[in-house]
Amino acid sequence: MSPLPSPVASGKKAWDLFVEKDLLDRRMVRTEVANSWQRCRTLHVDPTGPKDSILNQPLLEERLHQKEQLCQVARPFMEDLYYLLRGSHFQVVLSDENGLLMQVLGDPDILFRTSQVYLYAGATWSEAQVGTNAIGTALVEKTPVEIYAWEHFSQRNQFLTCSAAPIRDVSGTVVGILDVSGEYRHANPHTIGMVVAASRAVENQIRLEQLKRRLYFASRYSSALLHSISDGVIAIDSDGIITELNPKAGEIFGVNPVLAKGRPLNQISGDHEALLKFWSDGKEHENEEIVMERLGKKVRTSVSQLRDESGTVLGTLAVFHEVNDRGPLRRTAIVRSHRHGFEEIVGESPAMKSAKECAQLASRGSSTVLILGESGTGKELFANAIHSASARSSHPFVAINCAAMPEGLIESELFGYSEGSFTGAKRGGQAGKFEVANGGTVFLDEIGDMSLNVQAKLLRVLQEKKVTRIGSAVEIPVDTRIIAATHNDLKAQVERGAFREDLYYRLAVIEVRVPPLRERIEDLAILAKCLVAKVAGKLERENVRIDDSFIARLNAYKWPGNVRELENVIERAMVRMGPDNILTADLLQPGENPTIKVNTPKCKPAPIRADEDVRPLRELEKKAIAEAISVCHGNVQRTAAQLGIGRNTLYRKMREYELIRPSPSGC
Repeated sequence: MSPLPSPVASGKKAWDLFVEKDLLDRRMVRTEVANSWQRCRTLHVDPTGPKDSILNQPLLEERLHQKEQLCQVARPFMEDLYYLLRGSHFQVVLSDENGLLMQVLGDPDILFRTSQVYLYAGATWSEAQVGTNAIGTALVEKTPVEIYAWEHFSQRNQFLTCSAAPIRDVSGTVVGILDVSGEYRHANPHTIGMVVAASRAVENQIRLEQLKRRLYFASRYSSALLHSISDGVIAIDSDGIITELNPKAGEIFGVNPVLAKGRPLNQISGDHEALLKFWSDGKEHENEEIVMERLGKKVRTSVSQLRDESGTVLGTLAVFHEVNDRGPLRRTAIVRSHRHGFEEIVGESPAMKSAKECAQLASRGSSTVLILGESGTGKELFANAIHSASARSSHPFVAINCAAMPEGLIESELFGYSEGSFTGAKRGGQAGKFEVANGGTVFLDEIGDMSLNVQAKLLRVLQEKKVTRIGSAVEIPVDTRIIAATHNDLKAQVERGAFREDLYYRLAVIEVRVPPLRERIEDLAILAKCLVAKVAGKLERENVRIDDSFIARLNAYKWPGNVRELENVIERAMVRMGPDNILTADLLQPGENPTIKVNTPKCKPAPIRADEDVRPLRELEKKAIAEAISVCHGNVQRTAAQLGIGRNTLYRKMREYELIRPSPSGC
């Protein structure tokens, strides 16, 4: 950068020549200033008084929120710089990448003086707005700039000397400008050096914060990936200390993954010699078998050495897969669920209370239960709670997803098979889930997707309390309660011939309808808090706080995916959440999460009619409900769906209009 010009009077002459006669004397004007003046002329900036651009307070606060990280990082350095300049008739200014002033620190006298030319937060000091100035010109030149007195293109700013330097992020993009401005009579040749040093310090801190954030998210994603792997994974450092161990590895070796970290490898298993040889020989191993006698297990392991650029071993990573003698049957759809009680079902809305009351009633007996509800509402949680509260709670609860299994496989899983009944059949045969759950409960999820052939066999089990394995003629007595669930309209499927009518009535002794989230939106806040606590444990985040704006945004959405969708949205928001651990509405970004919006119906104005044609609203509503009940042949659930209201709301209105009739299902 060329040296500052001398006297203001001689320099002012160069400005006058350019403004009045469009003559530019480059012997008197520095290159960066001359180029800026010419840009100002092209931009039609008025040298006698350019237009002012002041952002209103709400927009300024929004912009400050967007640039919060820059403001927070820069503030301490601005205060240090102001401390050095205090009493010198100068002020410290921070702008964004567009020249919008965001923070200003200075003595009262200079703050008052510069406010006359709008040098305060909310004003824009780009070249296009106020002509040549250190902030605007530094943005264009992308380099430190000092503008002295008459070099300002705007005449009203020529009492100032301004020194500015860009602030860049990790990628080198200019994200802001740090500036020191004051009366030119008090100019100091060292000011620009101080500004450059301060801007570099801000840059370094920003880069450090951004790198920390990237490392933080990389760590979270790596941890989530590690915990989702179905094989056991152990990482140790060069001293044989465990640095990472996922839940599956903890299961294989019978240790707590959290407590195992930081301990020597030889402490996690008495068979450590068989393991240590893979780490000590310095070789790569692929799918080699180890027999761990003390644990009575056989595992296959693959070992990789982790080295730095020079080839030095930093540690070792091993992947373990437990070897078992199970047959080739696919069993991914079978789940032995953890026990859940009614206290874990969150919700105090009328719809949810009604569902829980009906489910608690069902838990007192052994009748079959049909749970109805959309996907993601928690039907399995209800089934589990019914089992846990019943007299069968000490016996197994086995959940089977009927939609996730082909017909041939679901038969063998439900009813079992005998030895030699098909190719690949296990020696000695295999007990079916009704046998496994004897004395307990079988939960048949998505039963509406079960084939008619399997439905017929299931009906026989319900009627005779006996099962016959595939390939066998022997009947095996079973005492198993069935709880079924579906998101389909089974009555409609019966009418279409897609579901057996006799099986439907066997299953629907007690019906429990789990309401969708949109029908119990008053439960959303407490439900969100519970899910945040659950996800926080999964992501290892502590003291997570929920901003009111976050809940308000959630309340505005209709939640077609119900509680499952809510949990996914919360988890994605928490992954994006910063180190402050606060969930705010801006974390619910369109395109990454479901767009949160309120569906406002478009209403067409009704034609004006004569007074005698107008009927009381209660009379019209009663007539509409009565007609809907007739069309749906008295089916309350279908009637509620046709009217677009909840079943409990329909019952209330039926009682109010004296349209109620006894229900054969009892719930």
